[in-house]
Amino acid sequence: MSLDEQARALLAEVMTPKRRARPRLAEPLRRAQDFEIETPHGGVAAWRLGEGPAVLLVHGWQDDNSLWSPLIQSLADIGAASVAFDLPGHGYSTGDACPPLAAAAAIEHVARELGPIDSVVTHSFGGPALGLALLNGFAPRRIVLIAPPRGRNKRWFDFAAERGIADEVVQRAREIYAAEAGLHAVFDLAAVASPLETLVLHSTDDDAVEWENGKAIAEAWPNAELALCDGLGHRMIAQDRGVIERIVSFIA
Repeated sequence: MSLDEQARALLAEVMTPKRRARPRLAEPLRRAQDFEIETPHGGVAAWRLGEGPAVLLVHGWQDDNSLWSPLIQSLADIGAASVAFDLPGHGYSTGDACPPLAAAAAIEHVARELGPIDSVVTHSFGGPALGLALLNGFAPRRIVLIAPPRGRNKRWFDFAAERGIADEVVQRAREIYAAEAGLHAVFDLAAVASPLETLVLHSTDDDAVEWENGKAIAEAWPNAELALCDGLGHRMIAQDRGVIERIVSFIA
């Protein structure tokens, strides 16, 4: 295959998440109103719990709404509404692929349909997806980024290395995606430099997204604060009681 053909094959594979055999639902959402939001990339399953301005929750790659169960309950305990959804190709949502632009579109459509949205909390891949939505004009009051990567570059290189794919194929895949997405360069969440008040949370033992990603983002965003912890890894940090208390205090 040509370099471009190899690059496109890599793009197709890294943007197709593996689904769980059975979708999960966060326990507090069992008493929430459920919706199917139509987007250009298919139907997105979403839930709203509570009235008034809400906190929008954006999960990461190959995860789903259930990540947010402890946070949803903590928000409900103080009378704050929450909106959760499954990204395209994840959980109860339709579709197979979930490129960053599809994830960003899902954020924008869910926010428009189930707003008003006051704040946004993201985990992992949800951070870059939100960054693209911010570039499109989405503007909540406050943002929390948990374990955010600057982009998806590391995953691409790790995936390629495991399969013996050359670095030049990865680089070409990044170039093709940037061009087709209408981006002037390979996307970097740090470069978004949003002026919104932001809290960046990262665990120094995160083996999926190095904590230096969060540090670089916090340093580049003018109104961002970095809070580091240790021993919580990549996913547990989003469900840790101390972290949740910090998030609720920040957005309340």
